[in-house]
Amino acid sequence: MDNVIKYKIGINISFTPSGGSLTQIINMVHYLSDMKYIELVIYSKKKNNSIFKNINLRNHKITLSWLSNTSALGRVIWEQLFLPFYVARDGIDVLFCPGNISPIYSPIKKVQWIGTIGPFWEKIYSYPIGILKRIKYPLNKLLMYKSAEKADCVIFESYYTQKYFLNRFNISKDRTTVINIGKDEYFTSIPNNIESNYRDQQPFALCVSHLYSYKNIPHMIEAFSMAKRNTESDYRLLIAGGKRSNKYYNEITNIINKLKLKNSVILLGEVSKEDLRYLYSSCEFLIFPSPCENFAYTLVEAMCCGAVIICSNTTAMPETCKDAALYFDPYDTEEMSEQISQFLNNEKLRNTYRDKSIARANELPDFEDVTLQTLSIMRDLVNE
Repeated sequence: MDNVIKYKIGINISFTPSGGSLTQIINMVHYLSDMKYIELVIYSKKKNNSIFKNINLRNHKITLSWLSNTSALGRVIWEQLFLPFYVARDGIDVLFCPGNISPIYSPIKKVQWIGTIGPFWEKIYSYPIGILKRIKYPLNKLLMYKSAEKADCVIFESYYTQKYFLNRFNISKDRTTVINIGKDEYFTSIPNNIESNYRDQQPFALCVSHLYSYKNIPHMIEAFSMAKRNTESDYRLLIAGGKRSNKYYNEITNIINKLKLKNSVILLGEVSKEDLRYLYSSCEFLIFPSPCENFAYTLVEAMCCGAVIICSNTTAMPETCKDAALYFDPYDTEEMSEQISQFLNNEKLRNTYRDKSIARANELPDFEDVTLQTLSIMRDLVNE
């Protein structure tokens, strides 16, 4: 009886997951694939094959879409026009779509996970995001809310984003729920005296962020410079994250040179997961200046490692960290500087917030919790 398949679940991974979303999907597929009463049918593309390399999918099925493999537009066409026919053909009980968008028309019940607020944040269009994103973001926005209006359940990562959708779009609250993004067990506090590429940089403050133009990095550097002038500390500021625009990267290096911070502000570029854990665990504090995030995974990782946090007071940041952070207006460089100064000059305060970070991280779900909560929603829909 234990081997009887009770639920046939389709998972739409025709998009390209990254960051916390990628880690969560890998773990969710892993946990679901181990459940004997579930049969998975995964709709994916060849570029995502690495997701499944360490997962036993022998008793499950993967359907690859060549069209989704070509481009973002190819993904949309396949997802909206072809996927509904595949799920009907395969006898799927419920379709899980973790990539923000789902088929607007679906012959079966569907659960849609929304993990971004970016396309809906009006200020994003005031940044130099490039012509392709000026086309892509409005299209994503349209598809996200139109498909969410037709979903049987929409899962949001934060109450902030849920409230935004409920106020703006034709979605019933009864068809929505909030599940915070899962935490990775790998990220935990480790001793700062272990061998690392960055051990000789101590003591240091840290920023972890890909260098997108809206991430507010130049203002953070200015605030750090102001705070550093008012203290005798010899802290460096390490910025971990890949370059996304030559123009914005040059803007950052120019502000570093202008403020004569070449030896104090270090651009690390992309770093490994192992190095990232060391940086979170060993930094004196983490600065998170981004004005727009939906339950930022960087903050979750940092709190799991016991990092002391200073971050923006906008969008879902206060919900993510609660009382485990000092907050600032991301557009007020002086206020940001004042908060940085508090941690620069007060070790006792840093220790207090280190404890608060760990306590907040303990409140957050792990990937197994997230999987079981999501599965419960899908089972209820099927059993209706």
